[in-house]
Amino acid sequence: MRRALRLAVLPLLVTACTESPPPQEEVPAPQPEARSLLGEELFAKEDTVGEIAAADGALAAAPDDIELLIAAGRARRNSWHYRDEMALYTRVIGMAPDDWRPWRFRGHRYISVREFDNAIRDLEKARELAPFNWDVSYHLGLAYFASGRFGDAADEYMRCIGLANDAGAKAADSETFRSCSRNGNDPGSQVAMTEWAARALIRSGRAAEAEALAKAIPEGLDVGENLSYYEDLRFAKGVRTAEEILANVSDSTYRLETVGYGIATRYLAAGDTAAAMEIFREIAVDPWWPGFGRIAAEAELARAAAPPPAS
Repeated sequence: MRRALRLAVLPLLVTACTESPPPQEEVPAPQPEARSLLGEELFAKEDTVGEIAAADGALAAAPDDIELLIAAGRARRNSWHYRDEMALYTRVIGMAPDDWRPWRFRGHRYISVREFDNAIRDLEKARELAPFNWDVSYHLGLAYFASGRFGDAADEYMRCIGLANDAGAKAADSETFRSCSRNGNDPGSQVAMTEWAARALIRSGRAAEAEALAKAIPEGLDVGENLSYYEDLRFAKGVRTAEEILANVSDSTYRLETVGYGIATRYLAAGDTAAAMEIFREIAVDPWWPGFGRIAAEAELARAAAPPPAS
């Protein structure tokens, strides 16, 4: 009896032991946020501090709150989740089209993902809504510059620099609105915009204006995180050599993609194309792919590789 029972159970045990485990669900491969101008796929980073989850948790309680939508977008910037960030700004634009902020933030991110025409469209709209805003002008100039519209970039930067002592710009400035008046009283803002203005002036054939801008920047400024721009301007003045500057680059605020781009621009203007292209190539593989210097270096290399226009 017991033997018969054991024999009856045996096939069940064999069947159980030979059954395949259920298939595991495949995790989809991450999709790139963008492609570089040289064809490299560019990916977001992991949000290791939970910044996105915290912002989304707050947003879940009030999903139509414009401030929380913008905050959820901004929470994505440090980990380079730009497509989701841009989608949130698009929602805000649909709800509040006269708010300059989502146009400015989305325009910035269009630069990051190498869509310069879209960036220019958004940032020109932001300028229309907030003509005194420093960040709008700065990023619009960058969008023009990266797309090769160097004259437009120079004009935009010089417009904002010219508002340093403007009464309207001064009145508009606040803790939440950095106006172009900061070019007159905030050294960090001043050197960042001045250096990009100088680069744009050089590339648009206005080298004398670029030289005058650099010479007007005094020594001994406390520029905070914008040391790279300050060093480029000191290089332009002849106070520092390229070798001194490039020997001290790091992967923090004093980055090759920033300081190196300014030096390479001046090499290019001086006719040393080989030295300029060598720096551009080094910058173009910098893992900090959202950096403006890296984006501009990619654009330089892409233009150099492009066939000449048909006659």
